[in-house]
Amino acid sequence: MTVNAGIRVAVDIGGTFTDIVVTDPSAGEVRTHKVLSTPEDPSLGMLHGIDQLGIAEQIGFLVHGTTAGLNALLSRTGERIALVTTAGFEDVLVLGRAGNSSIWSLRPQRPTPLAFGEDVRGLDERVRFDGSVERSLQDAEVDALAAWLEAEGITSVAVCLLHSPVNPVHELQVRARLQHALPGCSIVLSHEASSEVGEFERTSTTVATSYVSRTVDRYLSNLVEQLRDRACTAPLNVMRSSGGICSARMVARQPIQTILSGPAGGVVAAETIAKALERPNLIGIDMGGTSADVSLVIDAQATLNAEGTIAQHVMRMPVVELHTIGAGGGSIARAEQGGLRVGPSSAGADPGPACYGLGGKLPTVTDAQLLLGRIDPDWFLGGRMKLSVDAAEEAIGTLGRELGLDASETAEGVVAVANAMMANAIRTLALRRGIDPRDFSLMAFGGAGPLHGAALADELGIQEVIVPFGTGVLSAWGMLHADVRHDLSAPLSGRTTEAAAVAARQQALAELRGQGRALLDAEGVPAGLHQFVPAVDMRYAGQEHAITVEVPETSDLVAAFHDTYRRRYGHAMPGAAVEYVNARVAAIGRVGASITPPPPGTVDQSAESTRDVRVDGVTHRARIVRRDAVGTEAVAGPAIVLEDGSTTLVPPGWSATGGPVGTLVLRKVSHP
Repeated sequence: MTVNAGIRVAVDIGGTFTDIVVTDPSAGEVRTHKVLSTPEDPSLGMLHGIDQLGIAEQIGFLVHGTTAGLNALLSRTGERIALVTTAGFEDVLVLGRAGNSSIWSLRPQRPTPLAFGEDVRGLDERVRFDGSVERSLQDAEVDALAAWLEAEGITSVAVCLLHSPVNPVHELQVRARLQHALPGCSIVLSHEASSEVGEFERTSTTVATSYVSRTVDRYLSNLVEQLRDRACTAPLNVMRSSGGICSARMVARQPIQTILSGPAGGVVAAETIAKALERPNLIGIDMGGTSADVSLVIDAQATLNAEGTIAQHVMRMPVVELHTIGAGGGSIARAEQGGLRVGPSSAGADPGPACYGLGGKLPTVTDAQLLLGRIDPDWFLGGRMKLSVDAAEEAIGTLGRELGLDASETAEGVVAVANAMMANAIRTLALRRGIDPRDFSLMAFGGAGPLHGAALADELGIQEVIVPFGTGVLSAWGMLHADVRHDLSAPLSGRTTEAAAVAARQQALAELRGQGRALLDAEGVPAGLHQFVPAVDMRYAGQEHAITVEVPETSDLVAAFHDTYRRRYGHAMPGAAVEYVNARVAAIGRVGASITPPPPGTVDQSAESTRDVRVDGVTHRARIVRRDAVGTEAVAGPAIVLEDGSTTLVPPGWSATGGPVGTLVLRKVSHP
C-alpha cells in the first residue's frame, strides 16, 4: 500500500461525535480531536474537523470509518434495486429462514425485503449443483429484462442465480449483456459478493450489497473530491467490518463490508492493547453517544463471525463479533407501562441531550450522569463544551414526576437500567462463546464507557477494568493499527475421508491464495508484508451449520476441527464423519502502525479538587483527578478521573493506577 510521507490520520464518524486521531511517526506525537457529527451529511463533520486542525496538506495516510452504507440500510434510503434470480426462486428473500427470532411473539414481524414484488425477476436458466448447465440462458430474456429496467429507471441490479459459486457462467453473461444495453448500471453478482453455499444467505448479501453500492460510491467519491480540493494527496482508505482496511477504490467490490466500519476499529484497538498488556482475554465495551458495542478478545485475537445480521438482514461476510444495543450517552429515557426504559432512541448530536443546550428536552443517560455529579459541566470535551446542569435537572425531573421519584433517584435509575442492558449484552456474547466473564478483564472505552466500567464489572464479577488511552477516540486510533485485509471464499463439498474432497480443498485454498496475492499487489502492499491465513468451514455430517477452523501448519485439520468444536460447544464427536463446506483465505497486508499511545489530552495541571458524587444512593465527597496525574500510586475511590473526551468513575471499593502503554487500570479492592 502506498503511504506518502507525512502524518497518519484516522477518522471515525459516530452518531453523536466524529473522532479524529493524528499521529506523526517522525516526531512520535499524537493528537486527538472531536467535533459534533453532521447526520445530514456525515462527511461534513469529518471535513470540518480536518479544517479545524489545518492538516489536510500534511496527511500521508488517511483511513476512515464510514456509516454511509449502514445508514442507508437502517433508514432504507438506498437505491431501488431489481433482484434477478433463477425462475422458481423469486421468493427466497420472503421465505428467509425457519424459526422465530421473537420467541414471545405468535406473529413475528419479518423485515420487508430490500427487493420484492415486481422488482424480483426470474430467468428461465439452470446450473446444476455440480456446475453443469441444464438450461442455457436465453439472450432474448436478458434483453427484455434490460428494456424493463430502463423503463422503470432502475440502475442497481442484484444477480443471484442458482449454484453460481460453482459455475458463474450465466451471471457473467447477464452482466455483460446488461452493461452493453445499460451503460452505467450498477450490477452486483452473487458469486462475487458471497461465493458460498446457501441460497438465502447469498441472495440476502447480494441484495444488500446492491442496495447500498451507489450510496457508498457517491459518498466516497464526494469525500475524495472534497479532500482533493483541500490539497490532500493521501489515498483514502476505508475500515471494513472484518477488522481490516482497503483503499476506497477497492470498496466498490464489496461495499457491504463497510457496514460495521466504525465499531470494527474499536475491536482492532482492543486486540492491539490486549497484546501490548499481555492480557490475552478481554471483554470490550465501547459506549458512545448512540449505542454500546460488546466485543471479545480471546487468546489475544479478536473473534470473527462468518456472518452478520444488520437490521434483520443477513450478511454472509466476515465480520468482527459484536453485540450492539441502543445504550449510549444520548439514549433517551422514558416511562413506559409504569416502568423505566432507556433507548434505543437517541438524542444524537442534534439536538443532543438536554444538558448540551442545543434544544434537546428529553432526558438521556448523559443528563443522568451529569446530575449525579459524575461529569464536570465545565470540563466536557476537555472544557471545549459547557453543559447545563439546570437543563439536565429539568429533563430528569420531568421524567421523575411521571415515575413518582425525585430527580436523583430517577438519574440513578436511568444509569442502572443502562448498566443492566450492557451487562446482559456481555452475558449474551459470553454465553454464545461458552466463556465465563469472571475469567476476563473488562476494557471500557468510548466517550461514555469509563463512567460505567466499574459498575458493569461489579455486576459481572469481574475484578479488573482497563481504561485505554484516548478512550473517547479509541475506535479511530484502532483504525491506524489495522492491516489491509481481503477475505476470499469458495464452496467445498465432500467428507474429509474422501481423497477427491481433500484434493479439492487444497486446490481451492491455493486458488484463493493466488487471488489474495493479486488483491494485495493491486493495493500496493509489498510482497514481504503479505500474509495468508487459510481456513475451512467444517461440520459433522448431517449438521446444517458449520464452524470455521484455521488450517494448522503441523497438526491434522480434522483434529483441529474436533478441538475447535469442543471449545465452542463443550463437547465433540471424534468418531463422527466430518464434511467440508467452504474454503477461506484471509489475505493480509501488514501495514498497521506500531503502538504509539496518544496522551490523555492537554489538561490543566492545577491542584486536585473535590465534588459531591452520588453512587448507589449515597452521596460521597469524591476526589477529582486529572488523568495525566495518575501514576503508580493508587487513587482510591470514590474518585473521578478527567481527560479530554471522557471521564472515568472510580467507585468506593475500587482503586485506579496508571498502567502500561498509557492505560488506567481499575481494580476491585473491597466491598464499599
